[in-house]
Amino acid sequence: MKKKFRIFAVAGEKSGDELGGSLLKEINSLYNDIEIIGVGGPKMMAQGLIPVFDMKLISIMGIMEVVTKIPRIFNLLKLTEKKIKDFKPDILLTIDSPGFNFRLQRRIRALNIKQVHYVAPSVWAWKSYRAKQISNYLDLLFVLYPFEKKYFTKFGLNTVFVGHPIAFDEKYYSNKYKCEKSLLDKNLKKVALLPGSRLSEINKLLPIFIETALMLRRKNNKIKFYIVTLSEYKKHIVKMFEQEQLDYYITDQEEEKYNIYSKVDFALCASGTVTMELAKALTPMLVVYKLNFLTWLIVKFMTKVKTATILNLVLGKNVIPELFQNDATTEKIFKIVNNYLNDKNLKNKQIEQLRVGINKIKNSDGDPSNLAVNSIVELLNRN
Repeated sequence: MKKKFRIFAVAGEKSGDELGGSLLKEINSLYNDIEIIGVGGPKMMAQGLIPVFDMKLISIMGIMEVVTKIPRIFNLLKLTEKKIKDFKPDILLTIDSPGFNFRLQRRIRALNIKQVHYVAPSVWAWKSYRAKQISNYLDLLFVLYPFEKKYFTKFGLNTVFVGHPIAFDEKYYSNKYKCEKSLLDKNLKKVALLPGSRLSEINKLLPIFIETALMLRRKNNKIKFYIVTLSEYKKHIVKMFEQEQLDYYITDQEEEKYNIYSKVDFALCASGTVTMELAKALTPMLVVYKLNFLTWLIVKFMTKVKTATILNLVLGKNVIPELFQNDATTEKIFKIVNNYLNDKNLKNKQIEQLRVGINKIKNSDGDPSNLAVNSIVELLNRN
């Protein structure tokens, strides 16, 4: 099919950029003379997206963190709305980042634009009213997990379970990317330290992770730590390690994550997409979650689930251990990590459940980006 049309696409996070990059690549294979502008990162820009502002400006986590940025967010919303009106796209495609993206989708509902959103809001956890709200203005919603669809179809919203792209990514098992040689040392205990993709997360979690690493090193001097981060944070992280005598390897080369995630013995990580990547790599993990105190109180009061890790929800049980807020002490983290490093049965039990969970988030009909684009084509053809 060859047809010229315009897409305005918005992603506010690294994970959204990855989803958007795959989706735009699939769209590019179907359409000629495609024009894409909006907000995204390197993956979306590689597919032709021309950014209207830096994605990091809307990459904000936590209620209090958002409150302090309200004037900036509303200015960016106004700017984005104007750009959409000027560009006159056929589709507004928003990806995750519901705080910004749903406000944007509401603002343009009167325009003759197909409205599509990728990644469902967590209505099963909190703010269940959003399912009804978004059905009033979205034309199409893509969900990553099978249990999500029912929350939206009951309000008449065209909702498609596409599956999670990570479940289809075989590079965690077979790739030609660089492999840091210490990852192949069978006499070495290997632990990934993954404090998140936002500076605020890194500053909250990495000091605790480093203290835990020091405790682990005192227990076992044949241990090495691995950090995968973004290029803009690498120097900052190296500086945080400067005063500590730890054997560690840090990379900002994304393709190195496949060997690191699949070859370490254990991972200590922030909540988010990385938990799905580690699960695909069949690497046991501990998830640590720390928010601004007031944000945490609000989340604790409003949330309906007792886990921050999506795979625990998919599996219906807390297979992946988690430590929240004040429970995320170095002593508790150390105890869990040390147990996994020294108990093969414990490690294998989590690995087996990770395998089950990853299979549950696959759509048997095929690749998520392909399924999503087919649905977009159907939507366009209804005109």
